Amino acid sequence: MNSSLLRNRTFIFMMIGEAIQGAGIWTSIIANLQFMQSHVPSDLGKSLILMCGLFLGVLISPQAGVWADRYDKKKILLISGFVRCLAPVCMFAALHYQSIAIMLLSVIIMQLAATVYMPTVQAALPSVVPASDLMRANSINFNVTTVARIGGTAVAGILVSVMNLYTVYALSLVFYIILVMLITQLKIPNATDSSGSKKQEKIRFSEMFPLIRQEPSILIALINSGIITLFLGGFNLLVLKFSQIQHKPELMGWIYSIEGTSILIVGLFAKRVIGMRNLVTSSTMFMLLFALSFAGMSFSESSYAVLGSFVLFGCAVAFFFPMISTLFQIKVPKEVQGRFFSFRGMVDRVMFQVALLATGACLDWFGISTFLLTLAVVTILSGILTLFFAKRKSVDVRQPIAQDTAS
Repeated sequence: MNSSLLRNRTFIFMMIGEAIQGAGIWTSIIANLQFMQSHVPSDLGKSLILMCGLFLGVLISPQAGVWADRYDKKKILLISGFVRCLAPVCMFAALHYQSIAIMLLSVIIMQLAATVYMPTVQAALPSVVPASDLMRANSINFNVTTVARIGGTAVAGILVSVMNLYTVYALSLVFYIILVMLITQLKIPNATDSSGSKKQEKIRFSEMFPLIRQEPSILIALINSGIITLFLGGFNLLVLKFSQIQHKPELMGWIYSIEGTSILIVGLFAKRVIGMRNLVTSSTMFMLLFALSFAGMSFSESSYAVLGSFVLFGCAVAFFFPMISTLFQIKVPKEVQGRFFSFRGMVDRVMFQVALLATGACLDWFGISTFLLTLAVVTILSGILTLFFAKRKSVDVRQPIAQDTAS
């Protein structure tokens, strides 16, 4: 990590907070599934319950973005932190009364808190990190969320097997209280509220749509990240399918481990390799790497081909998403960043659900190899077309050398 980032206490606390809230979400999902095991026999019923929170998250995303732009970001994070603490409290009541309805309330609270928290953190990063360090900061942020995802699921799986659910939710509450205490120590410059007039204006979520249409780099990044989301949405379903085809239940663990490990290791070098290169063309070129990994995965009966392809995929992810986040933070004006990242989160949630359904349908109708080869073709076509578009429009987005953002 860069020494200036190490000295940036606000950034460090934000990353610790990201780890806590990310691990908390995955722990809650595992614990909720354990609770539903004896109350909801249908897998479809379990999915619908978990999707309720995501659906309401999509509905509130536009307003969450407006709040992030209009009000003090630290206050928004603090309020979402307090609200998040209510989720495990609700689960205490759900466990006592053995109530699915109360558990559903807990799921909704958790998702709504995350819907407000995540875009606010993304919008706050450019205010607390120098512009020249944004790429490294986003790489660290992405690595933290990856560790939270892997660690959260692993630890939760152990906890629910050795502890009762009351203890698991009590531990979650303790960590959420720690998160609130960390948020109180943040110092986030309020760049959009230099005068009191901004709060009096009617801020509309729709104000950013002309920006997306007018700025080619943002449109290119959204298109390419959307293609990759088609794979990520069905990721767990594909991993399960690989283990079934090869009759190796342990393959699931290996895939998750090597994919996460490759992201963590390669992510450490993302800033050094990319440097001052054009973020648009560089991120677009990585679509080729994604396509190669999808094509390799189509050899679904070979453990070596599948595992090697997931290593390649993890390497591409470690570069691609930090570059995309940095591009957005550079090109999207600060006064609409809250709305933009809420919009992106809303699109991701919808895409994940569509991708999950599409992956399941394609696996049933066409098989895993045909699906992955088709996805590889779509990915490389998207990369080629957006690269030509970027060249035609002379799109060039690079990190500033000067540290013009307060830390």
